[in-house]
Amino acid sequence: MNDSTDGDDNGGPEVRAVRNRGLGEFGCSHYRRRVKLVTPCCGEIFWCRHCHNEAKHDNEKDVKLRHELDRSLVTEVVCALCSLRQPVGDHCCRCGVAFGAYACTLCPFYDDDVSKQAFHCADCGICRVGGRENFFHCDTCGSCYSTKLRGRHVCVERAMHQNCPVCFEYLFESVQPTAVLPCGHTIHSSCLKELERSDSVSVCACCPICKRSLQDNSATWRYLDSMAASHPLPEEYVGWQAEIFCNDCLSTCTVQYNLVGLKCGGCGSYNTRRLALVPAVTRRSGGQNQQEDSQGSMSQSNGTEIVRRSRDQAMHLEERWSSEEDRQLEAYRGSPEGSD
Repeated sequence: MNDSTDGDDNGGPEVRAVRNRGLGEFGCSHYRRRVKLVTPCCGEIFWCRHCHNEAKHDNEKDVKLRHELDRSLVTEVVCALCSLRQPVGDHCCRCGVAFGAYACTLCPFYDDDVSKQAFHCADCGICRVGGRENFFHCDTCGSCYSTKLRGRHVCVERAMHQNCPVCFEYLFESVQPTAVLPCGHTIHSSCLKELERSDSVSVCACCPICKRSLQDNSATWRYLDSMAASHPLPEEYVGWQAEIFCNDCLSTCTVQYNLVGLKCGGCGSYNTRRLALVPAVTRRSGGQNQQEDSQGSMSQSNGTEIVRRSRDQAMHLEERWSSEEDRQLEAYRGSPEGSD
C-alpha cells in the first residue's frame, strides 16, 4: 500500500491475525517496525535511515566514507520475522506479516506506532507526522505547515529547504518540530527556545537570518525610552546624528545619536543597525572624523552595556501583554511536526 494504517482489513480475521504477528515487538530506538531496509549506497541492512546515518555518517571516522541514505532509492527490504529479502512492499510475500501498522511504499516508510498519525504528502514527497487534517502544504514555502498558519504566515521561497540557522540540521527532513518565525524564516522549536533564553541577546531576540524581532517588544522599547531620557549624552556628543537601518520595518532614517540605543523614527524599534555616524562639527580632517567615529563606537558599546543591565528589569513588562497578543504569538509556533 502507498499510504495506509492497516494491511488487509478486507481479508477477514484470519488474514488480519497473520498480518498483525509481532506487532510492536520489532524495530529500533527510532521506530517499531517489522522490516529492515537494504541500503543501496553501501549494500548493508539497517532498521531505518536514522540507524544507517548514525553508523555511516555520524560515527564514521573516515571522512571520505561518510554518507547518508537517500531513502527514495531503497528497492529491497528484509522481513524481520522470516528474514526474506524481497522488493519493497507493505507485507512479506512469504510469511504474510505486515511490515508496519502504517506503511508507505513510496518513501518507503513503516511504523507500528499509529499514534504519531503519519501521512504521506505528495507535494513534499515524504511522510510526515501529526495528522493530515492538521496540516496544509504551502507551495511557496515548499512544506507542510500547521493549519494555524494558513493565511497567517509570511511566505519565503522554499523556507523549509534550508539548514536550521542554529544547529545547521536540514529542516525539511528533520524529525524535530520546527517553528515558523514572524518573518517567515524557519528554525527548530528547541533551537528557538535556546535563542530566546540566550544571554548574548543585547536588545531583543531576533531571527538569526534577517534580524527581525521575534515578538512584540513594545514594553521593552518604552523602557529604553525612559532609559535614554535618564541618561543624557555627554556634551561632546550633543548634536550628533546617526544614519540607521531598522531590522523590523526595513526602513532607513537619520536619528539623534544616543548611547542607550538608536530608535527607529518610523516604527519606534530599537532593533536597528548603525550605518553611519555624523558628528555635529564636520569641518575636521578625515583622520579626526575617523577618530571620532571610533570614539562613538566605544560609547555605543557602553550604551549596549546599559541595555544589557536593563534587560532583566524590562522582562516583567513583557509579561503584561494581553491574552490576545499571547495567542497571536503562539500562532507562530504552529509548525511542521517533522518528517518520519
